[in-house]
Amino acid sequence: MGRPRSTDGLKPTLVRRGEKIYAYETTSRMENGKKVNIKRYLGVFDPATGKILEKDESRCAERKKKASEERAFKVIDELAIGDYGGVYLLDEIQRQIGLGKDLFRSFGSVSKLILASAMALTLGRPRVYSIEGTLDHTWLRRYYGVESSLDSGSMTALTEQMGHAQANIDTLFSFRLEGCEEIVCWDTTTHGAHSEMEGLAQYLSVNKDDEDIPQFKVGLATDMRGIPVMYRIYPGTLGDTQTIQRLFDDLDEFGLKDVIATFDRGFLSGRNCRDIIGRGRRFVMPGKTDYKVFKTLLTRFKTSEKKDLRFQDHIYSVSESELGLALSENRVSTDGSPAYDFTLPGDEGHGKDGMLKAYVCFDSETYNDQIQSHKLLVSDIMEKASKISCRDPVKAFNKLAGKAARFFDVAADGKNVIVTAKKNSESFFMNRAGMFILVTTPDVTWLQAMSAYEVRRLTEQAYNHSKEEDGRFRTSNKDRLQGRMLLRFLSVIMKCEIAARIREARMESKLDVTTCIENMSTISARRYRECGRLTEVTKRCRAICETLKIPIPVEVRENMEIYSPEDLESILQSE
Repeated sequence: MGRPRSTDGLKPTLVRRGEKIYAYETTSRMENGKKVNIKRYLGVFDPATGKILEKDESRCAERKKKASEERAFKVIDELAIGDYGGVYLLDEIQRQIGLGKDLFRSFGSVSKLILASAMALTLGRPRVYSIEGTLDHTWLRRYYGVESSLDSGSMTALTEQMGHAQANIDTLFSFRLEGCEEIVCWDTTTHGAHSEMEGLAQYLSVNKDDEDIPQFKVGLATDMRGIPVMYRIYPGTLGDTQTIQRLFDDLDEFGLKDVIATFDRGFLSGRNCRDIIGRGRRFVMPGKTDYKVFKTLLTRFKTSEKKDLRFQDHIYSVSESELGLALSENRVSTDGSPAYDFTLPGDEGHGKDGMLKAYVCFDSETYNDQIQSHKLLVSDIMEKASKISCRDPVKAFNKLAGKAARFFDVAADGKNVIVTAKKNSESFFMNRAGMFILVTTPDVTWLQAMSAYEVRRLTEQAYNHSKEEDGRFRTSNKDRLQGRMLLRFLSVIMKCEIAARIREARMESKLDVTTCIENMSTISARRYRECGRLTEVTKRCRAICETLKIPIPVEVRENMEIYSPEDLESILQSE
């Protein structure tokens, strides 16, 4: 469309929208050495007369004002309403485990803002940079009397300050570790990041998420109830052996000299075991059944001396065996350091470089479940294999079966595949079903080993609670990463405590953490001027309170401290 010249000599820009043509005056000027275009609305262009009908400024402003008034809500400052029950639940949980008290002793007055932020993460969308909305629609802001904004910019500043205060974070860890009675469980996982975070996140040759993004590693320690007590952030390429050494350095620093450390089977190696006993530490790790020495122990189990032992209302058949360490003559560790082999009595050099113990355990209930699962797996794979029709049927079958392909003999028949279960596959599986091995230092009893083995499972559940949250750490700053990780750590502590109480009440089939929080959040608080009240506390909410061992809410709380009055004396003494 052309740009006709108007009476004042300007060249308006004409834009058609629907049936009307609008005219704009476009000019430009230089700002900071750059040309900037400026557009000003002139009015509606009339093609019949070639003139611009100037806009009615008063009408336009009046219309906008009227539209704004139509959309506006009247703000009633005297009335406040918000979701109350979920906030109350988390507050009671954190008080009973002393989390707010430990935070205040570690961080001082800012601890209330930190805990409120962690609760907002637990209650609402699990993203550090979007919790302001949760504070506004719940009673959280009024519950603790939080005046500060927690919008994206404020959270960026807060988390960076938190992450920079590493000494305060370590002080919090020391307080949480004081509650560890006998066992500390340690596990690590990797997280993806959107940047290399000043060298902390690194690209890995093997990425478990199959994503071409840099990774960093997080180590998490839990107590014997599966409640997190400490975390550490490491470069993505740091090996598990180094994280074990750093864990024990931390335990030494925090004064935990006699706890039993338990690890996942991924940490099991002769080198790691040798390093741990070299530090005079006790440990428990599940054995790897693909190691020759552990295959031998499983084979000998049928003829070995066994005892029926009880753990948590369950009977296990258990044999105990001596296990040794010897310097390997033909292997070295991946970092070039000496490697150590596991040995059994009668092996050459048995126990020359250290002695351990192995408990071989058989669970008859698990045996039946695993045999049934194995038979169903074989049946399902053979049924699906009968429908394969492609150019490379063997390749298609192997992709379909995955690791279970080792249980089958496979041959191509044109575009189809002939599959038969191996004769010894079921007998081999049956010989291993229901069995597991626990590797320990010689002074660890079977009951202690089983308790540690159970904690390992609970630590995995703690990681699952963490993975429910936003999987990406959207920051390029290491201090902000540390601060955001601290908020998630506090959130996971509260979630794991709720999960532990559900488990201890034997209510896992009826309740979970999310269900508890969502049901409790149906309780709302209302305050009009000086009068505050709660909505109905349902039968379901009362049952949740009973299961979690917290009082049923009866009044509206406001401007609360994050610690209980009885904690004040110990706080003053620590100062």
